[in-house]
Amino acid sequence: ILNWVKTLLRKSPGLYLFLIWLISPVCFTGISAKRFLKRCKPEALMLNIGSGVHKPHPDILNVDIFYYKGVDIVANGEQLPFATGSVDAVVCESLLEHVPRPERIVAEMFRVLRPGGAMYIVIPFVYPFHASPNDFYRWSVTGIKDLLKEGSIETIGVRAGPTSGLVGQLGTWFAIVFSFGNETLYSILSMVGLVIFFPLKFLDWIVGRFPTAIHGAGQFYAIAVKKPQN
Repeated sequence: ILNWVKTLLRKSPGLYLFLIWLISPVCFTGISAKRFLKRCKPEALMLNIGSGVHKPHPDILNVDIFYYKGVDIVANGEQLPFATGSVDAVVCESLLEHVPRPERIVAEMFRVLRPGGAMYIVIPFVYPFHASPNDFYRWSVTGIKDLLKEGSIETIGVRAGPTSGLVGQLGTWFAIVFSFGNETLYSILSMVGLVIFFPLKFLDWIVGRFPTAIHGAGQFYAIAVKKPQN
């Protein structure tokens, strides 16, 4: 049911992105994709892998396996239709947890990046199951370093703080307890839980900036640079 609602809302990208900002469990902090892309020159080739309807820069090419409004290229992230070393910057937000082989997509992003080009990824740490349409992985800071070991990591930071992780778990707990084992009711109450608990997430404007927030962050962002060729 939740995936059906998401698909329906994506037909109106502005409304969908507003609702994500407002009532999703995630309160965004740290460096955004939009801020990351400010490092790029006007003529830069930029890719947004697993974009959905989100376009963080007017000149970025949105790449997704599904066609949504705003998607420029329909392609599998494991086989990007770009030459090796041809891309200046890559964005990949909230995709890698949903694919069975994230390391292959990361390797493919490094392949298309020019030496010195950079990628920006957002991935979950403390966050409940959320199939879109599947859900496979979570990463700690140590896990991110291993995932991006092919490149030179510039920074790792909190994109959604511990309160965001807590709000996600509260909504899931609420749906589990009051659905009494009924999957359909659970799906409905999961959405109701978002509306009930989402105001708490804005505490992450404070809590998410604590240095110790890394121990229970909802999401991390990371920026990695492709190493020069020998």
